[in-house]
Amino acid sequence: MTEIEPPKQTTVLDSEQKPIGEVYAASLLAATQQADCTADVLEEFESFISDVLNKLPQLDALLSSPRVAHSDKVTMLDKTLAGKASDLFLNFLKVVSQHGRLDCLRVIQASLKEQYSKDQGRLEVLVTTATRLDEPAVATLQDKLNGAFDATVDLTLNVDSSLIGGTVIRVGDTVYDGSIANRLERIRTTVRENTIREIRLSTERFVKSPSEG
Repeated sequence: MTEIEPPKQTTVLDSEQKPIGEVYAASLLAATQQADCTADVLEEFESFISDVLNKLPQLDALLSSPRVAHSDKVTMLDKTLAGKASDLFLNFLKVVSQHGRLDCLRVIQASLKEQYSKDQGRLEVLVTTATRLDEPAVATLQDKLNGAFDATVDLTLNVDSSLIGGTVIRVGDTVYDGSIANRLERIRTTVRENTIREIRLSTERFVKSPSEG
């Protein structure tokens, strides 16, 4: 049997897959909101990525490969998830497979989390520092970011010892590189005009035709 290379670990920064992920995520979010099960499906999706695809790279490769027939992928999904996943989530995966886009699952999952956070008035922010912050510093940072972004920030902290001082703040695709003291005011004045606006309009922008701009 021909060996299929495991797919690359894609992220929301993938320029080709991001618009696809946005559209599928928006559709799934609408379906889960109608069924009042968004939180459950978010958990299912995260578990499918971390506990299945990441741990079974050969299955991941087969599902992502354009050389594997859709009918075979449906069989794999049923065998792997039947009785373990909701009908809504399993059917969603089959629709994605039918359109040949199971290679975009990680991007879809990341976009789903981002869109759900937006709808809840929350914003996911990744902050990377050279050293670990203590609890008072984290609390201060949280308050400042809440104010700067005019939203409830879901803060994720990362330590990168290779940083030479300063702080790197990532919101979606936007990165603010520098110290909080020097950059926070700049973030405050630009975020409302750029970052949050782009997040709120992203789905509409991607579904527009070229002639619509």
